[in-house]
Amino acid sequence: MDRNTMMVAVTGQLMGGAVLISLLVLWFRRRRPESTVPNESMHRIETRLAEMQHALDTVAVEVERISEGQRFTTKLLSERQPELRGAEGVRAAERSGVPR
Repeated sequence: MDRNTMMVAVTGQLMGGAVLISLLVLWFRRRRPESTVPNESMHRIETRLAEMQHALDTVAVEVERISEGQRFTTKLLSERQPELRGAEGVRAAERSGVPR
């Protein structure tokens, strides 16, 4: 075998070995189970989620109270509208100088 043929053969073997090793490393990495979150971190996350759920429930109750108050106020104002219109008519007549 001459010198050039030997260089090609050795280079081919080295490159083939490098490709084979790279493929094996990738295959073993893929088969390795993914790391899980530690129990302490998971407990903290669950605690924060529970606190957020509690805060969200509290906000929902407060919004319901506000909407109930708004409905009550709207009801009172709608019942009071005819009285106000009559009173405004009397005031307008007094301003214009029309006797009752």
